[in-house]
Amino acid sequence: MEQVEHSDNTLLLSEWQDLLNQTSPQVHDILTALSDEEIRHLVTAFYDYMLSHSESELFLNTDQVNSRLSHSMFHWLRSVLGSAGEDLPQLLENQRAIGIVHARIGLPLDLVARGARKLKNELYRLLQAKETIPASLLNDAICFSSLAMDTAIEAMTVSWSPGYQNSMRAQEQYRLLSIYDDVNVERERQINALTSWENQFIYNIATGLPAADIITLSASEFGMWLAHKGRYLLGNPEMLASIDELIKQADDRLARMRASEKQTEESRLSLLQAIRQLTGQIHRLLLAMFDAQVELENGKDPLTQLFNRRFIPTIMRREISLALNVRKPFVLAMIDIDYFKKINDSFGHNAGDMTLKSVATAIFDHFRSSDYVFRYGGEEFMVLLVESDLSQASIMLETLRAKIAGLAIEVAPGKPISVTVSIGLAEFDYHPDYKRLIEKADRALYVAKSHGRNRLEASRN
Repeated sequence: MEQVEHSDNTLLLSEWQDLLNQTSPQVHDILTALSDEEIRHLVTAFYDYMLSHSESELFLNTDQVNSRLSHSMFHWLRSVLGSAGEDLPQLLENQRAIGIVHARIGLPLDLVARGARKLKNELYRLLQAKETIPASLLNDAICFSSLAMDTAIEAMTVSWSPGYQNSMRAQEQYRLLSIYDDVNVERERQINALTSWENQFIYNIATGLPAADIITLSASEFGMWLAHKGRYLLGNPEMLASIDELIKQADDRLARMRASEKQTEESRLSLLQAIRQLTGQIHRLLLAMFDAQVELENGKDPLTQLFNRRFIPTIMRREISLALNVRKPFVLAMIDIDYFKKINDSFGHNAGDMTLKSVATAIFDHFRSSDYVFRYGGEEFMVLLVESDLSQASIMLETLRAKIAGLAIEVAPGKPISVTVSIGLAEFDYHPDYKRLIEKADRALYVAKSHGRNRLEASRN
């Protein structure tokens, strides 16, 4: 794949250089002489157009455009239109880097093409309005700028395509993969979660608890698991759609009772019967989907049985997409075992493995079934806390830190040791590139370690 990309880049470099050589210096002068105000006008027109399309909502918002993207687009236009004065190999490398980011956030190619078309049309209008440009040079300037932008976008696409293909393969593997030690164990866990909600609901109805105080099925432990994990792991769109509809019916029935001015015994009994019927159907569908799953071990870390890094891009992209759609926050935490090398040096690698497994178990057991826990590498773990803000996540993670510090890990008979962890966390800021969020959490982890370890630090930028 790298050889293909290298070949494509060599061809693009040659063709872009030919384009520069075939274009008169006067045309290059016209394009490089565009004022900052004119370039900013192009950038504004581009983003106004992009933000007007619903397909762009997952990748763009007004705050991002104002704070960062407009500045980047300004410099991109300057460099591409003024490519006669640029280091061309470096300019192509920059396009490749942009393409990698586009692939990472799942930006559709047709959206890129649509924006480019708007940009070219607006530039054409701007140049045509300049009465000082002769007609022959105007045509050449429009031709050059269009071909230069096409070449830059093609360079992005060369990098984008392999990334997209890898992403699709990972998504399919993720859909088939069970991240748990045993599919049957997870099946029972979620059936129990659904049953627990149903039993609590029956108790609340029987004891006359106001409907407003009853938790909806979608907001229950089972409902959150289904929204964040179940629909991707179970992988049956038709059955999932049926479960979604059944959950909606249950929540709608509860909402109607909440809105009712008078809740009679008859209305409560009717609600109870309807809910039991709906949850019974959900049980049957859920069991059928779990029965169809086959456990695949190649996506789990063999030592800790946690997810490995392989599916981080797929899971992060899906959580980001969900968060952007429903505007609910999530938090990413990086957790590192302090002075882990000393454990290996003092007690041997078996003791190190035992420590990793003990800490991994403590982390996995501490969080909700809707959250994600990964072994990120070495002695480092990553946790994605869904539907949590920084304050809520900080409380959960501080409790975890204290819990791990209190562990007595028996690395040999009669030889218990204790360990601590440092934690860095970052709240999702609605930027579509997941790597940026991981880097923020990593920087917070570095701060925690540099400030003495056995502590938690949150990203503040």
